[in-house]
Amino acid sequence: MATKQQAEVSRGSRARYVYAILRAAGGWEPELAGLGTSPVRTVREDDLVALVSDAAGLRVAPTRSHLLTHQRVADAVLREHTVVPVAFGTVLPSEERVREVLRTAHAPLVRALDVLEGRVELGLKVYCHRDALTRRLEEEAPELARRPSEPEEDHEQRMELALLERTTRDMGVLRDGLGPLVAAAHESAPLGERMLLNAAFLVDRAAVAAFEARLRTLAARTEVYAYRFSGPWPGYSFVDVRLGVETGPAAVS
Repeated sequence: MATKQQAEVSRGSRARYVYAILRAAGGWEPELAGLGTSPVRTVREDDLVALVSDAAGLRVAPTRSHLLTHQRVADAVLREHTVVPVAFGTVLPSEERVREVLRTAHAPLVRALDVLEGRVELGLKVYCHRDALTRRLEEEAPELARRPSEPEEDHEQRMELALLERTTRDMGVLRDGLGPLVAAAHESAPLGERMLLNAAFLVDRAAVAAFEARLRTLAARTEVYAYRFSGPWPGYSFVDVRLGVETGPAAVS
């Protein structure tokens, strides 16, 4: 049975791919190419606009090219506007459905824009050079060396505890050092054994340079950790607005 969205497309409506939502700003229109080089434009409803481009169907193939285009559009608009980012692959069957979404989700969208106003997301991943940290701990605390006749398993357990205590302390120092420059933070589970921190920070645009400088200062204190910094990005980690969008079977290649 055809969904409501499929029925709308079958009646000749042109589907719209949605990149982001922002506050209306006069007659502003982006000068950007979207998926398939279709121009990006705005669809306005009251005081909100959605950034959209034409789509050939209700689903978009998650190719590298499409993913990069989606990110490029959001990043370009973020340079001058506060945006609520929309998840990759969000397609609505018609322009009227875009307006309907802006109407029905108006309150949570405005709240999200208030949270994100003048702010960007910065990503930070921290990895541990385990062997280097182990050597550092043994230099600082000779008693951690393996004792005569100590079973290897017992020694490994003592070292694991020492490593955990040090990395927990150091990540706490890092969080505390960055904290005054951060409006909000979100941490995801670390990926892999070496990763200690997998975090996103919501930071005022005006504080981004200070955040980077503080991070460099904190990172320079030790060589046993590797830092992977990214951004600025739209605030993906700090909004959760449900648009209630269905997806259909036809993918845009």
